Amino acid sequence: MPRPNGSKAATAETVNGLRDSEQLGGQLVSTSTPASPRRRAAAPTVMPKRRRGRPTSDDHFQHAKSDGAQPRFLQIVAKPANQSKAKPHPKLTRVAFKVSRLMEFCTKRELQNQTGHGVEDWPLVVLKELMDNSLDGCEEAEVAPVIEIAVTSRSITIQDNGGGIAAETIKSILDYTIRVSSREAYVSSTRGAQGNALKTILAMGYVLDREREDGTNAEAAGITIIKTRGVEHRIEFRVDHVTNEPKITHTTKPSSIDVGTKITIKWPEMWGRDEFAELAESYVWFNPHLTLRGTWCGKRFVNATATNPTWKKWGPRDPTSAHWYDPTRLQRYLAAHVARDRDLGRHRTVREFISEFRGLSGTAIQRKVLEEVGCSHQSLAQFFGVDRVNRKGINKLLASMRKHTKPVAAKHLGIIGSDHLKQRFLAAGGNADTFKYEQRKEVTREGIPYIVEFAFGLHQSGLTQGTAIRRKFISGANWSVGINNPFRAFGSTGEGLESTLAKVRANASSPVICALHLASAYVQYADRGKSSIILTDDAEQPDD
Repeated sequence: MPRPNGSKAATAETVNGLRDSEQLGGQLVSTSTPASPRRRAAAPTVMPKRRRGRPTSDDHFQHAKSDGAQPRFLQIVAKPANQSKAKPHPKLTRVAFKVSRLMEFCTKRELQNQTGHGVEDWPLVVLKELMDNSLDGCEEAEVAPVIEIAVTSRSITIQDNGGGIAAETIKSILDYTIRVSSREAYVSSTRGAQGNALKTILAMGYVLDREREDGTNAEAAGITIIKTRGVEHRIEFRVDHVTNEPKITHTTKPSSIDVGTKITIKWPEMWGRDEFAELAESYVWFNPHLTLRGTWCGKRFVNATATNPTWKKWGPRDPTSAHWYDPTRLQRYLAAHVARDRDLGRHRTVREFISEFRGLSGTAIQRKVLEEVGCSHQSLAQFFGVDRVNRKGINKLLASMRKHTKPVAAKHLGIIGSDHLKQRFLAAGGNADTFKYEQRKEVTREGIPYIVEFAFGLHQSGLTQGTAIRRKFISGANWSVGINNPFRAFGSTGEGLESTLAKVRANASSPVICALHLASAYVQYADRGKSSIILTDDAEQPDD
């Protein structure tokens, strides 16, 4: 007899399901719920009627009872071992933390970004910044600079004979929420204009002290002692690790130093002597009026006397020129004055402002400029603009100031000269017959004057048989020395000074001595550490 509506596969599936349910401890459940999609039941099977007296092979099955409707099939349901619901995974709710920007001065990585140099060069950074400040201070006091350097195993000390540092200036240096600089907004041939040199130096000792052992020195401190104008300032730099802000202790007591400034930086570790001594000695090359003496753990490493104590250059107190500004730089200079006057409660006039520029000190010429611009008797703050910057007026003021003044010739910036550079060349062991000197005075299309001076020659050892010394190379800008070569690219060619020297066989292994100096009314640096200078190739030779 044929099987009723069903197939062998459906039956086998039913049997196998029963066997599996017994193994899993399942139960037979009668339900009208459709079969699971994973194992869909076949079409309902109508079991044949049992013949009287003749058992069939299907007797061991229990037949489903029908309610008179469509037949139903037995479903085999495995009972879950655990009826409880799965616990949800824990979630993190993120919050926005406030992080103080003042920590930029409190970590090694951020100080490297601030200075443009790795930690191994930090002693050179300290030397460069303090030398620049000392030279500027002496020139502001209009005295020939005499600077002494003393290095011990745990400190760097630099002393000068300048005008000293005012107590108010030191107090402002300790405020890490602001940047303080007397060079910041001016455009002139100055050694530095970043405004954060001393702030970074104060923090360096702390960072090195914190990391000198296992990196967890909780009592780390950077200690700086400034003696000036009869007062000793002791500054201890620490960090509040909750607010992540500098925590500075500033104490004072009387000092015997009443002329110049003596700054001591406590340094927690020793460093290499040679590079430090070379950088210090390089300052003598670009400053004919400098007398420099230095000792390293009590032993003299430099002792140079000024070749020309009366040598003159464009000084910090010389008036700046309107021809060195563009509208953006003049707006920045104006804004700096307006902000400072607001802090001091002062009301400066436009006349007072323009009187600080070269060639505009006379009342007659001031009157012409004010009448052309239409700002006579107007305060600087009103002219600058209260709600909106008066860019049109600023452009007009700049044009008028340029119109009534003469551009500054490049020679007035200051020329180091062949005689001084030759003396330094001979003192370094150079051969007099090979000494060459070149000078070029130029002005950019923006009206910025500059002078390039280059001295070159062979070391005496290069003319004799045997082992020759390696190249001595000094480079810098505006009478400051670069820690590394700052002339990395010349204009649109992309070639730098190193590749240029290599073409004339003056690479690092050659026994040559060369010095390159740039004096410019406006030097643009590519980084905050002043390690790379941006140069253009739009200069032209002036008539003078």
